[in-house]
Amino acid sequence: MEDEIFKISKDISRAKDLFQISKERLEIIEILPKDKTYKIIEEYYEIFLELMTVIMYLDGYKTLSHIKVLEYVSQKYNILSNNQVQTIDTLRKFRHGIVYYGKKVSNEYLINHQEEITEIIKSLDNLVESKLKNEVQ
Repeated sequence: MEDEIFKISKDISRAKDLFQISKERLEIIEILPKDKTYKIIEEYYEIFLELMTVIMYLDGYKTLSHIKVLEYVSQKYNILSNNQVQTIDTLRKFRHGIVYYGKKVSNEYLINHQEEITEIIKSLDNLVESKLKNEVQ
């Protein structure tokens, strides 16, 4: 894992900016047409990625790998269940298919996983809030 994760200086300013963008994405999801499931899924995944990247910036690390950012957060912090990690990875794969191949995702997936997606965002968001408070003190 270490060869794709780089030690950097903590970047609190960048972390705060990215955290704000993740919050704005949540607002955007609310106004997206419900029949554009592919766009909603893409936005949810970007929120996951941004929140996990914020955590890494606050710890003084970065990676260019979407897989490694998930591994880092899931291994270092005990806030995500195995099912939640799998959900994030599934959304990563969906996003890849959407962005690079124009694939669409059925509305059924979103309906069946909406609650879990919301829980994941809350867990990551709470960790970020806690880490940011510790940085201020």
